[in-house]
Amino acid sequence: MVLTRFAYRPLLRRSSHLLVGQCILRWPVLLGMVILPLLASFPGWPHRFSLALPPLAGPVGCLMLAYACWLFWRSQLDVLSGNAQRKPWPGGVYQRIRHPLYAALWLAALAQFLLVQDGLAGSGGVLALLFSYGRSVRREEGLLLQWLGDAYRQYMQHTGRLWPRGLAR
Repeated sequence: MVLTRFAYRPLLRRSSHLLVGQCILRWPVLLGMVILPLLASFPGWPHRFSLALPPLAGPVGCLMLAYACWLFWRSQLDVLSGNAQRKPWPGGVYQRIRHPLYAALWLAALAQFLLVQDGLAGSGGVLALLFSYGRSVRREEGLLLQWLGDAYRQYMQHTGRLWPRGLAR
């Protein structure tokens, strides 16, 4: 997902509109989802945090991570496409989910826990998101409400924040 963000860098520089998720890809998420798992892969990492998860945890984690990467990529593509200048929600995944980038990060954090199978490094992504998610979403939605007003309020009524509205019913 970090590589996807770098791939879109030229478009991000040219873009003048509010980018979804521009606040969350910062140090806590980088530390918890990239640096901590990398450190855990080196010899000498304390094994006292190791977890014995069921054998299906790995394949389920791979599927979750693949979907998270697709959702992250698609959210960035939808925002940075030419449609974003014509209307606030260009379609795609934004037709059903207000914050697919955050949904992708949560899925990736859960996948990290299943794949790393270490209590400290595996939960680093979840802990980082717990620390920064609420603040980032409130700030972002506040900016969108200021920018778009009632149109965004109406959009909020028809979409779920992290998963499609009505999916959990």
